[in-house]
Amino acid sequence: MSGARTQTKCKPVLPWFVVFFAFLIGSLVAIDLLDVKNPLIANGLILLSMIPLAKAGLNASANAASRGEVGNATRNYLIRMLVVSVAYIGAVFAASQLIDDGDPVTVLSVIIALVPGLAIALYFWAMGKYLAEQQDEFLRMLMVRQALIATAIAFSAAAIWGFLESFGQVPHIDAYWWPIVWFLGIGIGAIFNKVQYGTVGEL
Repeated sequence: MSGARTQTKCKPVLPWFVVFFAFLIGSLVAIDLLDVKNPLIANGLILLSMIPLAKAGLNASANAASRGEVGNATRNYLIRMLVVSVAYIGAVFAASQLIDDGDPVTVLSVIIALVPGLAIALYFWAMGKYLAEQQDEFLRMLMVRQALIATAIAFSAAAIWGFLESFGQVPHIDAYWWPIVWFLGIGIGAIFNKVQYGTVGEL
């Protein structure tokens, strides 16, 4: 009975992440191949890919909540990440619609352009809150290890590309891509944790 109850409470998370990455990559490839110029259409396609990501987050949050007090830190972390993700996506979408190339720089345009970057900063705040709230030392260590691996990957990639770019060997990449590389590094760190410790923790 308890096994059946546990099974029904455990909602799938990884398949939704796979769908998200597949949809996101497919959207980016389609935008490039079809040479989509309209930012509304391009951003709309990317926004659609966020639906399976939100589903993965909601399922993971529900799984954490089913563990009672033990899962509180994880549940709170996932809820914060979902809220920040919605804020980030909405800010990028709004900025792309409200600011056009060649528009004069105003106080309002600067504020609009700042919001997506501030949303990225909130991701790190959410992770810091998780580390502060997580009472399990092993789970905290897993997250710290993921963060260190992600930092090594992102900073190394930024430094290598920066030197290549400064000597004219590669094209310019906007700086906001490096936090994205960091978040991909979090996923790589989770794989390292799984290989070495047999678990990725609760996340």
